Amino acid sequence: MKNLFLIISTFSSLLLFSQARVVINNNGFIVIDNSAYLVIDNSNANALTTLGTGGNIRSEDENDAIKWNIGAATGTYTIPWTTNSNIKIPFSMNKTNAGTGAGNVIFATYETATDMNTPWPSTVTHMDNDLIAPVDNSLTVVDRFWRVNANGYTTKPTVSMTFSYDGVTANEIGGSNTLVEANLEAQRWNTGVGDWEALLFGTNDAANDRVTNVNITAADFFDFWILVDRTIPLPVTLLSFNAECKEDAAIINWQTSTEINNDYFVVEKSYDGIVYFELETVVGAGNSNETNSYSVLDKEVNKTTYYRLKQVDFNGTTTYFEVVATNCRANEFEVNQFVFGENQFSFNVITAINETVNVILYDVRGRVVSNKKFNLENGSNNLKLNNLSLSRGMYLLSINGEQNVYSTKLMKQ
Repeated sequence: MKNLFLIISTFSSLLLFSQARVVINNNGFIVIDNSAYLVIDNSNANALTTLGTGGNIRSEDENDAIKWNIGAATGTYTIPWTTNSNIKIPFSMNKTNAGTGAGNVIFATYETATDMNTPWPSTVTHMDNDLIAPVDNSLTVVDRFWRVNANGYTTKPTVSMTFSYDGVTANEIGGSNTLVEANLEAQRWNTGVGDWEALLFGTNDAANDRVTNVNITAADFFDFWILVDRTIPLPVTLLSFNAECKEDAAIINWQTSTEINNDYFVVEKSYDGIVYFELETVVGAGNSNETNSYSVLDKEVNKTTYYRLKQVDFNGTTTYFEVVATNCRANEFEVNQFVFGENQFSFNVITAINETVNVILYDVRGRVVSNKKFNLENGSNNLKLNNLSLSRGMYLLSINGEQNVYSTKLMKQ
């Protein structure tokens, strides 16, 4: 019997094809293309099944998707994904808690064009192991993204997922990738904070080319997923790192939103921005998915003092973050009251001298968002950068004058 191919394709994002039950027999194919949806309007887990020698559904784009109107039903929902090389990579989701609301779940997957995991999904902005000192870790990630998104629920369901990948050809784990297949676990992208979450999920089953038992609570149910070598997970995410003055001392502050295998931090200090020495060591949180705040007090400051942060993993791997500078002569220069608007960013500068400063706002990739000069006067100065187009994410504020230098990282929510 010849294989059956059903191609679902549209040139718009409208829902093109709706079906109450789909049964794919003897290696039949469904190909979803051109941002079409296959809508399964039946909440039962057997609404999509395969018979005989099995079936195949090919997506290969985040918008070539299945929309399954599951609602409050429970059970194990299986998608018979197949790659362009006709390798079966089934995905399953065991919905153990119904959630609340008449929701649906969107399923999609695609293999990336290169070992560098491009193109990224629409909300993903990097494959780095840190936002501030970026190191691209694409070669430790399976060359495939998965989209699993619960919509329309007041409280999302609790699920246990299994991700399968192509371990037969060299397409997804071979090539120039440096990952160890036996180390693969699942990791999620959190669009709200614009980063890969620090938690890793699942049980490695390299013998069957999959990761099982990816157990997700309602709070953990995010949109995009990867499989990553657990020895080199993507983020240790720094939300902010800055130095501010308090009387004749400097307070160095930083916050992390995620930490993986983080042993400790070292705050390093320099009087010329070239030669650094250790100021203080601070124990890290190890593995954490919560916001952690740290601070160090430096009572010996010069006219302009530079600080940088070093992070050390349990295995000895080190990462350096950006340099910040401050001038703490009797609290002569202080920056505070940071406020992001829709198209505006404002802040306050307190200074003891009159000077002209250059204010530059950078985005997370180092691109200049705004560059403007201000004339500061002795006392409090409220400064505004207008006509901006700011999305959520991390920004760097840099203030440079003849007497004062200041920089800090800021997160726009």
